Parts: sequence; C-alpha cells; structure tokens
Amino acid sequence: MTEYPFEGKINSDDRINYKTVFASDGLKIGNVEAAFADTFIVRSEKEGKEIKYDIPRLEIATLIDNEITLKLNENDLSQKYQTSSIDKPI
Repeated sequence: MTEYPFEGKINSDDRINYKTVFASDGLKIGNVEAAFADTFIVRSEKEGKEIKYDIPRLEIATLIDNEITLKLNENDLSQKYQTSSIDKPI
C-alpha cells in the first residue's frame, strides 16, 4: 500500500479490503483502498485521472471471491459518492 492518510487506521482483516469493485452495469470502478465500519474508499485510475469514492457498505449487492458488485451503475455512483478527482501527470 502507498503512503496514505488512512495508513495505520485500516483493519487489514476486513473481508472487503483490496477487492476489485464493479458497478451494477458491469464496469470496473477500481479497488478498495480502505475499509471502515460503515463505508469503504475505492480508488480508480481512468483516462489520466485518479478518482476516489466513499461508498456505504449498504450499496454492496454481492461479494464473491475478490470481487464486489454494487447496486448502483457507474453514473449514479459518480453522482452520489465521488469524493475527489485529480489529474495525474503524464
């Protein structure tokens, strides 16, 4: 894991840590970066941007092996839970 503000605060035994997250429409969102009691943070890199989402655990539809599928499609997810979007240098 990279240096991150949540370093040392993450319960690494949480069963959703480091899983790949997909929207309900099948699009890959990113990977779980930190898991908390009620929410989890997903980090995504798309089109030269780093995007973070703070998603409530109640939005999980399925958790199978190393994949989490959410109840929301990608557009709804971005509108409700996107917390940051940073341009990454090329």
